Amino acid sequence: MKKILVVVCFVAFAVPAMAELPIDPSKEYEMRMMGIEKDQEFTFADGVESDTFSGSLTAASPIWDRIFGSAVDLTCNAAMSDSGNDGQYYEAIEIQVSAAENLEAEVISFTGGDTVIALYCDPFDPANPGLNAIAYDDDDGVGTLSAFVAADGITLQPGNTYWFVFSTFSSATEGDFTINFTSATVTVVPVELQSFSVE
Repeated sequence: MKKILVVVCFVAFAVPAMAELPIDPSKEYEMRMMGIEKDQEFTFADGVESDTFSGSLTAASPIWDRIFGSAVDLTCNAAMSDSGNDGQYYEAIEIQVSAAENLEAEVISFTGGDTVIALYCDPFDPANPGLNAIAYDDDDGVGTLSAFVAADGITLQPGNTYWFVFSTFSSATEGDFTINFTSATVTVVPVELQSFSVE
């Protein structure tokens, strides 16, 4: 395993495509990446496929009104209900597989306490959290941590994009988390550069 530290603020010369921009050393230059917090760490296996994802939920994280449900629906139409417990921070993680297999993913740590996870077909819309849902879990991991296990029958298909959403049971809960993806071919899709801004 090796860890790669992704830092949101970059020095301009680290991006050759931006070399022609006028640079003022008295100003801050910021790279913004979708869903990435400052100084967030990722762990990659063999430099390509990721089996561990680490991050943080903070006051700067996006917010949704989470759902809950026990159904698994591989056609992206799982019956979900509004939890009535709104305002949770979340992280949406894009995953894919290279062969058909059952998803195995476990939250192995979260400093904020009780977690929930959900899986969605693409696209995931946090404003409509019941749309495109495949599965949801609250406490199938250790203690109050969450997990999807092979016996859940969440069979992922190659060529499809899925969104693994990590969140919390209660609202406005912050903390550092780590998720293990133990399915044989699951890959966490790297984020793409979204914008470059000069203040």
